[in-house]
Amino acid sequence: MIRLSVKMRFLMGIARKIAETNGIIAFPQVRETLGQLAAQCTLVEAFVHALEAKGRIVNGYYVPDGSLLYSAQVLTQQNYNSFIGALRELAGGGLIMLPSSLEDFGNPELRGLIGKTQQSPTTNSEGRVKFFRLAWDAIGSEFASRHTQYEMFYAGATFVTKNHSFRTFDWDGATGLVDRMLDSYSLDEELSKVQVAAE
Repeated sequence: MIRLSVKMRFLMGIARKIAETNGIIAFPQVRETLGQLAAQCTLVEAFVHALEAKGRIVNGYYVPDGSLLYSAQVLTQQNYNSFIGALRELAGGGLIMLPSSLEDFGNPELRGLIGKTQQSPTTNSEGRVKFFRLAWDAIGSEFASRHTQYEMFYAGATFVTKNHSFRTFDWDGATGLVDRMLDSYSLDEELSKVQVAAE
């Protein structure tokens, strides 16, 4: 979870810089997307802190709380794909509309074309290409795809982590709340209140 927390913070930096590099940081819908991503990133960090705070020592080893751990695994398995998808949407065609290689900058004609097509309000064409190459490596490349697959399955198949979450959840506490509410009134009491009000 700590590893994922650091990875997501790095990807948040990519997301912010995509918006700035594309000149769309002020768009309300972009800020909404960045806000959603920030919430997802912060949720993972909150899980790390909760796992640390609620864990215990077992046979000399620190063991995180099982229910929190499995909840974190279920939610991060679900959220990582949407997180990466949102970054791809922010980047748009910028991830694929790049020079084919570094050698293109060595050709004066291509370098001029790159200068015209790779514009940004925050950097020159070389800076934009350099950044979007990094963004591609992080969210679109074979390397990035492998990371996405890893985040989806390193803890096991989703049905496994969801069943662990089911198994470790405090069902007695949850149903106890419902039972206490149901026990706090009865049909006869409620009917007598209605009859008194009607008189």
